[in-house]
Amino acid sequence: MATQTKRIVGYLPSDYHRRLRQYMDETGLGESAALVQILREFFDGTAKNPEIESLRSQLAELQQRMAVVEAVLSSGGRRGQNSTPVMREPIKPKALTTVELGERLKVTAEEVEEAVSQDIDEFKKWSRSHDPALLRWEKRGDLFHQVER
Repeated sequence: MATQTKRIVGYLPSDYHRRLRQYMDETGLGESAALVQILREFFDGTAKNPEIESLRSQLAELQQRMAVVEAVLSSGGRRGQNSTPVMREPIKPKALTTVELGERLKVTAEEVEEAVSQDIDEFKKWSRSHDPALLRWEKRGDLFHQVER
């Protein structure tokens, strides 16, 4: 009787072999079953990548926010207004810690501290060049605040 499965032979680098053995221990699978599971996850995409899942949830949140913005803009047009609704006060980012500002600017906290230790005006230019919304920042006490335009 012929089998539905196919035999494979291969050689693994020692670090991959160690990781395969670790996976086998964690899942309680034998070598063949572990390899089949790994290949199934690779080819069928059933493995959950936490980074991808995080991006999916962020995307869903952004889509919800865009729907709200679109609803506001479209409802403003239906009321006979000729212009786009304007917010009375712009939303300002809250005061940020060094770590939070580093995350916003996509740099390390150490880079923020090094930049802020330079000239004040140079730091404002530097922070603006790294900020996704082109905002300038200044340090007041222990926190960083958006510079008013």
